Amino acid sequence: MKIASKAELACVYSALILVDDDVAVTGEKISTILKATAVDIEPYWPGLFAKALEGINVRDLITNIGSVVGAAPADDMGFGLFD
Repeated sequence: MKIASKAELACVYSALILVDDDVAVTGEKISTILKATAVDIEPYWPGLFAKALEGINVRDLITNIGSVVGAAPADDMGFGLFD
């Protein structure tokens, strides 16, 4: 599993803040949040991240992930905990 970089995490958290406040996710707005929090990343990350989220309803994505994961069947290992 690849661990996300500081820049990726900063952009994810910024996007989540914007979505929670019902504000469009743009490179400029992500940059504004990062400047306010004094997070120093390469200047291309906010625009790149906003472009990747273009046309995606992040709120629906987050709420649907929980329902899909919760609906997945558990793997049967062929034995019980107290067998």
